[in-house]
Amino acid sequence: MSRRDKAPLDLLLVASWWVSAVIAVGGYAVLRWLIPALAEGHQVGRAIAGGVATLAPYFAFLFGLVAVASAAFAAKRRRLVDQQSSLETLRAMSWKGFEFMVAEAYRRQGFAVEFSLGRGADGGVDLVLRGNGRVALVQCKQWKAFSVGAPIIRELFGIMTAEHADEAVVVTSGRFTSEARAFAKGKPISLVDGPQLLDLVKSVQASEGGPVQQHVLPAVGDGAPGKVSPERGAAAERAIPSDVPQEPSPLCPQCGSRMVLRTAKRGERAGQQFWGCPAYPRCKGTRAA
Repeated sequence: MSRRDKAPLDLLLVASWWVSAVIAVGGYAVLRWLIPALAEGHQVGRAIAGGVATLAPYFAFLFGLVAVASAAFAAKRRRLVDQQSSLETLRAMSWKGFEFMVAEAYRRQGFAVEFSLGRGADGGVDLVLRGNGRVALVQCKQWKAFSVGAPIIRELFGIMTAEHADEAVVVTSGRFTSEARAFAKGKPISLVDGPQLLDLVKSVQASEGGPVQQHVLPAVGDGAPGKVSPERGAAAERAIPSDVPQEPSPLCPQCGSRMVLRTAKRGERAGQQFWGCPAYPRCKGTRAA
């Protein structure tokens, strides 16, 4: 998950478009004018500089294309967030589109987001969030018909421990089994189900004619790191049909938002779970779990 493990063009693709544009313009200037100027007066240097100068347009063209692709990629992520209106639209997305949408929602909440590029639809870690001096590993599960079970949560917790990350977050358009919630209880793991995700996405959607609302992501900062051996290759989770009823999370008593399950980190209730408002710290509404 280190930046060193990713190809430079992959990193530029998910970066702001102007980064590639600056490289294109700066690289062209260096190859076309600076290097020939420095080689002036040296016969061999002039020959080499002449060859390098011919590469300048190709260099600029390549990174110009990357800038265009980066801008298009960013625009796609913005549309994916702003077009969501219901659980049905969340569940109708492709798994990759779902990942892009989640990444953009987290970015709008102030986190630096890294993509785990080159992974498949179930590669373990899809996103890395950085903010407030903490690192969270995110796995996205765009599942329409089944609930996310405990084996998935255990596996991500093992990866989190091996990578020395602070927290783990599992985001799904569906639900979590009771076993999954029981395993996450008291650990630095946040489970964001479909209704909670929809509330989070709507809270950062760009209002027409107005700025994007900024909120603190409730999925990060809900626990303290623990140690556990990774259980890679765990048995397949027990699938639960989508028509099995599940108790929804309660509404915030102060602002009415769908609340998120958290774990107290300090005080006499340390280690105990409670319901917190997704708009924290602007709204400090809580309920007992």
